[in-house]
Amino acid sequence: MKKWKIILLVVSLLIALPILGYISYIHFRTTQAENRIDETIAASKIPEDEVIVVEKIMYNSKVFAYEWFPKSITTKKDYANWKKIVTEKQQFLNGVKLTSKNKSKLDSPKNCELTYSFVYESDSKSVSSSYSYAGNEATPSQVKEYFSYTILANKSFK
Repeated sequence: MKKWKIILLVVSLLIALPILGYISYIHFRTTQAENRIDETIAASKIPEDEVIVVEKIMYNSKVFAYEWFPKSITTKKDYANWKKIVTEKQQFLNGVKLTSKNKSKLDSPKNCELTYSFVYESDSKSVSSSYSYAGNEATPSQVKEYFSYTILANKSFK
């Protein structure tokens, strides 16, 4: 009977330890990426109290390939600007008309269509960033007209 308990314990450890190791690895890498992205946001001179996280950072990887970690934010200024534009034009930036049914979308910054996207790529140890207007990459004229902050295009961490 005691032999079975030892075998069961060993098998359980053989299963649990790799899973725990993998979870720890992902947590470590995600925290590292989050710090790099936050450094890039700070280097872009976006005040920390202005930042609204639209999509939290997440781990992505293809099998036996590099890892990347995207994060999307908006700012309080951009959110207020977006609400003003949508209310004045009576339509969202993606072209959908503002109605009584979808007006509640204006109440959540998560629905803001003016966002900044940051991606940390572990193989190059760099953060690339871009502007997003209504879910698409913003044109230079849209960036100039609608966005409150200028972000760094790329930042390397060697």
